[in-house]
Amino acid sequence: MKPTILIVDDDRSFRILTETALAGEGFEVRTAGSLRKAREELDGGAPDVVVLDRRLPDGDGIALLQEMSAAGPVPMPVIVVTAYGDIDSAVSAMQAGAVDYLSKPISVTDLAIKIHKVIETRGLRDQLALANVAHRKPTDVEPQSAALRRVHAELERLGRSPQTPVLLLGQSGAGKQFAAELLHKLTYADRQGAPFVDVNCAALPEQLVESELFGHERGAFTDAKTTRRGLVEVANGGTLFLDEVTELPESAQAKLLKFLDSGRFRRLGGQRELEVELRVTVATNRDIVDLVERGRFREDLYHRLAVYVVRVPPLAERKEDIPLLAKSFVDFFGRRVKKRIAGISDSALAALCRYDFPGNVRELRNIIERAVILSNGPILEESAIVLGQPRLGQAKPAGFFTVDLMPDGAPPSLETVERAYVARVLDHMSGRRLVAAHALGVSYPTFLKRLREFGMSADDNHARPGEQNERPPIT
Repeated sequence: MKPTILIVDDDRSFRILTETALAGEGFEVRTAGSLRKAREELDGGAPDVVVLDRRLPDGDGIALLQEMSAAGPVPMPVIVVTAYGDIDSAVSAMQAGAVDYLSKPISVTDLAIKIHKVIETRGLRDQLALANVAHRKPTDVEPQSAALRRVHAELERLGRSPQTPVLLLGQSGAGKQFAAELLHKLTYADRQGAPFVDVNCAALPEQLVESELFGHERGAFTDAKTTRRGLVEVANGGTLFLDEVTELPESAQAKLLKFLDSGRFRRLGGQRELEVELRVTVATNRDIVDLVERGRFREDLYHRLAVYVVRVPPLAERKEDIPLLAKSFVDFFGRRVKKRIAGISDSALAALCRYDFPGNVRELRNIIERAVILSNGPILEESAIVLGQPRLGQAKPAGFFTVDLMPDGAPPSLETVERAYVARVLDHMSGRRLVAAHALGVSYPTFLKRLREFGMSADDNHARPGEQNERPPIT
């Protein structure tokens, strides 16, 4: 089932261009040119993500955002479009409930990256929101496994030290995002409105990383027509969460280290030092120690970030948590698709508990979502549970890729081999970048970043009509 995106913008050309581009990425796209039409579309079914312009012919998009935020305990994710880098407008949108924002003129590639990121984290955000509805405070959510109880105990201790950097390690989909948000709620339980700023480091264009994180002064570079606060300033008084931190370029690593040491920074092109108070939480699913040893990540920054390391265990190590997670997902998706599903059968739970979940909590969420859609009765039965889906585009054991020696008989460079391999995988997947990224085991933003580094197009629409029907779960 394709994720559904609702584009709300009064610019017809933008709607057509965006619909075409996102449809090529495997999304089902609906559009609206006014608040009235947007409300009609929402009445016809909740999309997975809403892209919402502020300036509409019949009002401010923030009004619709506030309506959606108040509609239920788990509002649908909204990415707000703001005009010309108006950071105050972006901040007000985030305070009203938006999960992210973009400034016009919009890059469709950047929009696709943000949508993928929202969908990647949606399941974990849903889980946290549902837990908060059922329990008055996050500390009341009692995990069943000893492994996760240890993680929660660590996070509760860390909640009393709001300045301590935290490094979250764990497999993709294990729940690092959820852990970061829970730590934030524990830290600022008595302070409503403390900002939680989520930054996907792999999605930041390398040439703009410093500006995005630390802001810039007017005239700092060609397009800097106004002074802009960076995400560090936006996170002041709360949490700055740097996901996929190992993807930061070395120049940004150096400036991040200096900021962590002093709590001070300068905007790009600025002379005055600014000071903020916040917690920096970072996460990675890569072997960061190996990256340090190979010179791919600064050793001094690693030691500064690793003041406190929390390992989020994979779901296979905490199977006692599967029944509670499964039941909460059944309840949530039952509400989302308007099905009255009272629970899940013992045999279905037993089947889930026997499975090792290589995709962790994210895979469990996808399995339950699919099962709820397929289910026709009041109880989710084992027959609706589909486990161990074969991965699309899995390479054959032999004959998939070969490496030729250079004309002088020398082996090619590692970069040459990697570039050729990525090109081969893309070709094997008929140009479907999302499926290629899934087959390579990397996130979609990381894959786009590598394409740019190799000088391969990350902006063209490679997909051909009909090729997006078969695609992996977006995780």
